[in-house]
Amino acid sequence: MSWQGRTALVSGGTGFIGGALVARLAELGARVIVPTRDKSRIGQSGHPHIRYIPSADMDQALAEVSTVFNLAYDFRRSAKDNIALYKKVADACAVAKVPMLLQASSIAVYDDWPVRDVTEASPCDGSGHDYKIAKRAIERDINARVKAGQFDAVILQPTIVYGPGSPQWVDALVEKMAGGSVILPENGTGVCNGLFIDDLVDAFIAAAGLERGEAERYIVSGPQPFPWSALFTAYAEACGARISYRQVAPYVPAPPAPPSKLSSLTKKASALAATFIGTRRLEALRARIMAAKPGPRLFDPAAENPRLYLSAGIADTVKMRERLCQPKISPEEGLSRTQAYIRAKYF
Repeated sequence: MSWQGRTALVSGGTGFIGGALVARLAELGARVIVPTRDKSRIGQSGHPHIRYIPSADMDQALAEVSTVFNLAYDFRRSAKDNIALYKKVADACAVAKVPMLLQASSIAVYDDWPVRDVTEASPCDGSGHDYKIAKRAIERDINARVKAGQFDAVILQPTIVYGPGSPQWVDALVEKMAGGSVILPENGTGVCNGLFIDDLVDAFIAAAGLERGEAERYIVSGPQPFPWSALFTAYAEACGARISYRQVAPYVPAPPAPPSKLSSLTKKASALAATFIGTRRLEALRARIMAAKPGPRLFDPAAENPRLYLSAGIADTVKMRERLCQPKISPEEGLSRTQAYIRAKYF
């Protein structure tokens, strides 16, 4: 499939994954439109094929678009708010008769994740945290819209997306250990279904080229899982953190706790701050606060999130490999590239 002369719109194109996808589409010759609520980004682009527009102008821009990639999700907002944001995009696609919608979902929609192995046929409509609830509700809505003939669609369900610039799976983890210590289980951590950012971008490009999407869901992960301890060790070596070990009891699954009222208020305050002062300036402020945090840092992943870091569930990627693409970036290469990024950022 050639992208020369085609126009794509990437909702969420200012984020980590969206930014990488926008850059790749532009390299392939596509004209890329990126709606954003961050006023500091409007009109700024280092590439002649990339155009940032106010989110309010998205409906008009869709008239020239053949493919929409919807990656937008605001962790500072509630599940209800994020579902509403998605519906604005989906409604606009239906009105503009956009042929194809590529939706970013998550491996987190599966009830058994990450405790047990999962495939696209695994149960996914049980209770859970806000993120799971929102992503699964979006999947159901897309399926109904495709059946109604509003547009065609493909749903991708990435696992742990890491790589240079990842705010969740690189920066946030390194900030907890840089200049301090990370404590790892002496008896072994769980399994990380790591997915390097380049492989996820490849999957989105391949999905957009499918003749028929039919609201199919695809779990997307890397060439092979690896121990979480390999990731933490690589990060610790890159940022100068010490590594120590302790015995950890096996993880016993328990229902996830409901979000607290304080957590909801914090999300709303963070969302308002990002809107008014800009996402990049907010991230810079957060980095300065973390850098000024007094005392040695101590990060114990198994204590902080035992369900994730001690579980050994494997994400099945047979469907992705057969119908979309083969992941190329091995854990060794992905972690090496990420180490180089960490060293450059912290030293």
